[in-house]
Amino acid sequence: MSASAVIHSPAQRRRSPPLSLSLEPKNSKLQLAQQQQQQQHGHHAQQQPRQSMLIEDEVHGVIELPSHIQEVVEHPLFQRLKHVKQLGLIPWAIDKKADHTRYDHCLGVYKSAQDHLRAIERNSHYEPKLPDWCRQAVEIAALLHDIGHGPMSHAWELATHHEFDHEENAMVCVDTIFKDALNQELVSLRDDGGGRGVQLIKALILGCSETLSFPMLGHTYIFDIVHNRRCGLDVDKWDYLRRDNKRLQVLNSAEMDFNDVFLQARISPDGQRIEYRYADYHRVYRLFEARSLLHIKAYQYPLTCAVDAIFANAVQRMAPELLNIRSKDKQWLELSDDYVWNAIQKDPKSRYVREPQRIREVSSNDCSETGIIRVHRIIPGPWELMKCAEAFAFFGNKRKKRPITPCISPTIVSKCFKLE
Repeated sequence: MSASAVIHSPAQRRRSPPLSLSLEPKNSKLQLAQQQQQQQHGHHAQQQPRQSMLIEDEVHGVIELPSHIQEVVEHPLFQRLKHVKQLGLIPWAIDKKADHTRYDHCLGVYKSAQDHLRAIERNSHYEPKLPDWCRQAVEIAALLHDIGHGPMSHAWELATHHEFDHEENAMVCVDTIFKDALNQELVSLRDDGGGRGVQLIKALILGCSETLSFPMLGHTYIFDIVHNRRCGLDVDKWDYLRRDNKRLQVLNSAEMDFNDVFLQARISPDGQRIEYRYADYHRVYRLFEARSLLHIKAYQYPLTCAVDAIFANAVQRMAPELLNIRSKDKQWLELSDDYVWNAIQKDPKSRYVREPQRIREVSSNDCSETGIIRVHRIIPGPWELMKCAEAFAFFGNKRKKRPITPCISPTIVSKCFKLE
């Protein structure tokens, strides 16, 4: 069952007939407006408080969405993510089972942010407590961190010559969702304190506290949760490594043993950052090793790169106008994987994306021929991805820090392919 499967609590099943297991896009703004109209006309007794939605997820089990999160999830901008593959063209290039979506991943990052935040609070007993509006901002930033992704995910950035920035594109999406907000908790995040809640959500997505017009007053550590620019340990990675590997089956359970990095962390005594246990030092390395291996075996696998290049060239030839569409444009909601496929299907080379078995690897001696696709990638090793030990803050017994054998050298990929 995919992450978009909706289930009911026992109480909900007693009150209402069973619903479909797929959450279809709804005009939640219209529905909520109708409810408010009925209340204004004296129909208070007929209205039931909106129940939490329960989503069955293949990584996290059951994810509970309170009413204000439901409204965000049901917004058309979020529903669009159901039609954007998390791994772009990998389902065609490597494994058709890897067809999960950005919708699934965003829900997973929302749950991961909740788990991580609860864990660091439990482990540190830090004072002062995080205000509720900041907690909501962290959770919503996690939910919306990929709201601005284009079709085929990162392959779209290649097609636009990297002129498309999904994080910057997300800023307009956040503004639109909150402009349409009807739930009081969302309205408060938008309106209270000069819009401080929405400002914090956007800053957390960008991973940049400098954009705030107000001080965090001892809670700067939350900037290490969603998009950790300091050391790269964040809940985005925590979810996508688990989710992608569950479909791809590239790494075994021992290679994926890094949950305690997040579940045993704590808030630093000054509230400026998140600290990790010395006992989990080897797990930090393991996480970056897992990321590096997934890049080698999937994300930047030579055939994946070749298929990405064919796709990008087909879009540039057949539908260049699509590359300029951003979330501020009306066409954005239509810009899904299938929409782009339909736009490029008449390109004679687009068939190689759907039939990658017709893409044949050739020796480097044949790379000078015409029509050859050259793939050259330098994939950093896990030690380089960890940057340096100073980027991390550790606590606990230093003698529990296990030695590692760091892989310093990058993996260099250089392949040539011919279209048959």
